Amino acid sequence: MRGRTGRRTSSSGARLGWQLLRMGRSAGRVSESGRTRFLALLMATVVAALAASAFVVSAATFDRRETRGTARNPVLAGRGQEPKALWSRYWESEHGRQYSVVVVWPLTADAPLPPGLGRWPAPGEAFLSPELADGPGREDSTRRYGRMAGRVGEGGLATPGERLVYTRPSEAMLNSGSLEGITGFGAPGPGFGDVRLIDRERERHLAIIMALLLVLPAAGLVVAAVRMGAHGHDRRARLLHLMGAGRRARAWMNLGAAVVPVALGTLGAAVVLAPALFWNVTLPWIDFTLAAADLRGAAGALVLAVLASGLTVLAAALLLQPSTRRPGKASRGKASPGKASRGRVVGGRAVGGEGILRRITVVACPAFFGAAFVSVWLAPQTPAFYLIAVIGALATLPSVIGRVTARLAPRLAASARRSGAPGRLIAARALAARPGTVVRLVSTLIIAIGVIGQTQLISSLLEHRSGDTALLNSADGNSMALVQAADRARPGEEFRAALPQGLHVVSLGHLDLQSDGSSGGRIIQAPCADLSALALPCPAPGTSEAVPFSRLDRRLKATTYRFFGDTDATVRVGATARLDPQDIHLAVFAPKGTALDMPAVKRAARLTLSTNAVIRTLAESSQSYTLGFHARWLSFLGAIGTAFITLAMVFSTLSEFLRFARNLAPLTAVTGEYEVFRKTAGWAVALPLTTAGVAGVAAYVFLAQPVSNITRGAELSAELCLTLLALTAALSLTAALAAHVAALREARKWSPRAD
Repeated sequence: MRGRTGRRTSSSGARLGWQLLRMGRSAGRVSESGRTRFLALLMATVVAALAASAFVVSAATFDRRETRGTARNPVLAGRGQEPKALWSRYWESEHGRQYSVVVVWPLTADAPLPPGLGRWPAPGEAFLSPELADGPGREDSTRRYGRMAGRVGEGGLATPGERLVYTRPSEAMLNSGSLEGITGFGAPGPGFGDVRLIDRERERHLAIIMALLLVLPAAGLVVAAVRMGAHGHDRRARLLHLMGAGRRARAWMNLGAAVVPVALGTLGAAVVLAPALFWNVTLPWIDFTLAAADLRGAAGALVLAVLASGLTVLAAALLLQPSTRRPGKASRGKASPGKASRGRVVGGRAVGGEGILRRITVVACPAFFGAAFVSVWLAPQTPAFYLIAVIGALATLPSVIGRVTARLAPRLAASARRSGAPGRLIAARALAARPGTVVRLVSTLIIAIGVIGQTQLISSLLEHRSGDTALLNSADGNSMALVQAADRARPGEEFRAALPQGLHVVSLGHLDLQSDGSSGGRIIQAPCADLSALALPCPAPGTSEAVPFSRLDRRLKATTYRFFGDTDATVRVGATARLDPQDIHLAVFAPKGTALDMPAVKRAARLTLSTNAVIRTLAESSQSYTLGFHARWLSFLGAIGTAFITLAMVFSTLSEFLRFARNLAPLTAVTGEYEVFRKTAGWAVALPLTTAGVAGVAAYVFLAQPVSNITRGAELSAELCLTLLALTAALSLTAALAAHVAALREARKWSPRAD
């Protein structure tokens, strides 16, 4: 008997839950901004799922990249071991972007192949990664390292878009460089190539930057979508409470209103991500290729991330619900025993629940700003502290603005009452009664300014610590190159003969080179024509002439500073030759500052001078451009985050416009004219947006101080500040006009009806 009763109770509970879900879905469709909220929840779920999936994709890419990087590491032959191949590696560059060239030579028939190669290259052949093989023809990559024999497979590349070369020198060039004996591949430890350029430390920084530029805007969109049409939802929640509905019943209805768009958004995110599991996807602007194989290996984690994002949006729809008490009114009667109210009201202000959260944010906001300000000095080697503090500051600032607005609104109302300004009075009372409206209206704008500002700050920080891209791409920056090779390099005259016609070459060496690397100056030796091209004297054969550092060619000083410093020169006439016991240094330059044909210079050096010669242009001689390439990730992620928060701004402001218009429509029966709408829109819509814009720019300026007042720090952009303020003014004006027009449209068709 008890079993049947329990089953009936369970069955009736399930039916009630299903009915409440259906009621919630129906109420959601016909409620204020119902269709717009449906679309907003769908888009918010897609965005949240994509933001969460970005972390899974990043982790999977880094892990698999490390695995493939370790698999191609050479295992050096130990003492007493017979090497099976010779191996060496050096850095090459293409317009400032570095990549690895691996020199190999098999010694035995059973020598293990490098990962990604189907066979050993023959003497004078090279295998190139697809990125280099399909690169611009002007780079001459397919001939620079010998005849192209094929492509490196994905199994031998850290990422599908990596630049990598395996080359086997000719018999004549075999001994021109230093090679190590190896027994195979797969040695543990740090890898080479792209694995070295983006290490584990940068992975952690990337995760925090994604939290700032992707997750924070996505969270803003979720909150905007969940609270869209909040006035109608709040009123329905209070009505259900008065009718006796408990929290569980109201939760079922809220779930019914949100479950369909969230489910469709989850499915939509899965559809967007699915192609990346089958095909390699190249991200625009940053030119980074995601490996489909890596993502297939993380397919389970991707599914969990997408599902968890949908559940998070549903949780937000259930948790971000108001108190069932009307704001600003004291409770009538006593709460029944056993039923704790969500929050009590004292003096017209919420004290529990939502009020406590607001008080926490008011305290946390200045704490986050203070932490961001001092983090660079307290933890200069840990930028994560600064970024986390910035996220907290931007997330809590809208609540502070809402609270300050609610505190100042009564004064504004009193001023309006004294001056007889009905529009200002209506707006002030609305702002005082519902500070949450202000938070929803301004939060997306503040986050947008924060995302744009941090993107500019971090990008400028990385660019200031990178090389001068203008010099890198200029003719002057490529008008001279320094070629360096070890003592095994072949005679320099062969290299000179392989260069394009019209180029000049001078040999450099150290004067009185000591064992600790110091010297008494530099030696410059070349035929008279090459010396004259640098405005240097031509001493008689067998003699030399001293030239102070200040009189040396500007390009020569910059290109050779890393190896020779600011030492004076001893100039003499002679053939191209190695002047130091261990290294050969040759400066190649074009006449009259024209740009060198760098692919031809590099090809000549690789094939005639040394297999592992290092060639650096004037622009690359003392600067690295790696951080500059990393900065492109900031622009890419910042653009996506800005798109997310712009979408949130559209939905948030649209919701407020509709609520504003419907609430003001009945005023036509009281005032008999429409002018009050324009003034009310100016105070209720334009003023909060303007305040948010000014506060957002002020926050950008404040947060820029700790990262700009350091050596080679970020750059505070005054132009960006003015642009953001101008856009804020335009947005505020446009929003006020839109609210005014919407109110007019609603007022003209308004008629009294049952609420």
